[in-house]
Amino acid sequence: AVQIDGMYWMYFGDTDLFVAQSSDLIHWDPVKNDTGDWLKVLSPRKDNFDSDLVEPGPPAILTKNGILLIYNSRNRLAEGDQSLPDGTYSAGQALFDPQNPTQLILRSEDYFFTPDKPYEFTGQVNNVCFVEGLCHYKDQWFLYYGTADSKIAVAVSSQLLD
Repeated sequence: AVQIDGMYWMYFGDTDLFVAQSSDLIHWDPVKNDTGDWLKVLSPRKDNFDSDLVEPGPPAILTKNGILLIYNSRNRLAEGDQSLPDGTYSAGQALFDPQNPTQLILRSEDYFFTPDKPYEFTGQVNNVCFVEGLCHYKDQWFLYYGTADSKIAVAVSSQLLD
């Protein structure tokens, strides 16, 4: 969860993403729209790598540019990115306004992480990179992810993605 002015914010969901807020990290209230439904803050996009679903990856982090959320997505070939096999899980990035965590500022046009190694292409579920953990250690960022629903791997970078 990201803390801003004493309030915690968490992105959650499956297919679409929503946001909830908490003052104590125990009790969470989903933000609602004008009709009383949970407010969608990120949804699948036609003709893109994230055409079938979006799901949160590692917990969002507050950066100098806003709230960075790395998210997982699935491609549906009939409606999505024609260069990716049907059902491919890739990761994208979304940046939300720290003054209004429901407001999307920027979203990656393309994935930054997608299967490209044999153990990511073949496994229990093929063509899957599913990012779940991110930590900063000794000037390096470690991004932990599942591969083809069969193994766990880590990618390392010296810079954050936003």
